[in-house]
Amino acid sequence: MWSMFLRLCGNRLARAFVMGSEESFRCESVLGRCPVRSSELDRFKFGKKWYFQVAGSERAGALFCLDVACGAKPFPKADVLCDLNVEAVPDRRMMQLVTCGKPFVKCDCSFLPFKDKAFDFVTSYYAIEHIDDPQRLFGELKRVAKHGYVQCPSWLNEVVYGEDVHRWTVTKRGDRLFLKPIDQGAFSVRLGFVFHKLYRLNVWRVFHAILDESLHLFTVSYRF
Repeated sequence: MWSMFLRLCGNRLARAFVMGSEESFRCESVLGRCPVRSSELDRFKFGKKWYFQVAGSERAGALFCLDVACGAKPFPKADVLCDLNVEAVPDRRMMQLVTCGKPFVKCDCSFLPFKDKAFDFVTSYYAIEHIDDPQRLFGELKRVAKHGYVQCPSWLNEVVYGEDVHRWTVTKRGDRLFLKPIDQGAFSVRLGFVFHKLYRLNVWRVFHAILDESLHLFTVSYRF
């Protein structure tokens, strides 16, 4: 399956997947593990892990949590939700806002209407790649909360799934994130139409989830 994936991607992308023998063996062992744990298909798994680590270190039963740009999939542990949009917009696939009955504030994520350190924990999933000023967003997240978790697509994810509405590619080196404006003509091969269809298949979703949990190929995360 892995070799078929590389052939489908083409030579240029395949070079980005070249692995050493040790890493290749690790990948094969990961793909050979069945059945898949349900937690691997949870988009919030990494954020939840950091949430519980912070809660444990502070000996708090629960953290007062804000989810920024919650959209249709709010962070399950959030107490307060906020988003600029309450209806579908061109750069979001959200069909409708979901609040789960929790307090919701309509606001720009770059200008959060909350006091300094009003929250113990803040999350933002798949927002920074959409906005004009990611640095401003990070400043606001760190201003309103003591701890937080941010997740966004990796460079590889942008190549494979190709979202035209995304403005930035994000890479991580150590504990720092580096953002680069996306040149929509930079990728000679746009594979999004193929892989978005594949993602509808349970087999591909499982394959994607295992690779991401074990090798972090498709997501970039930042925590503080």
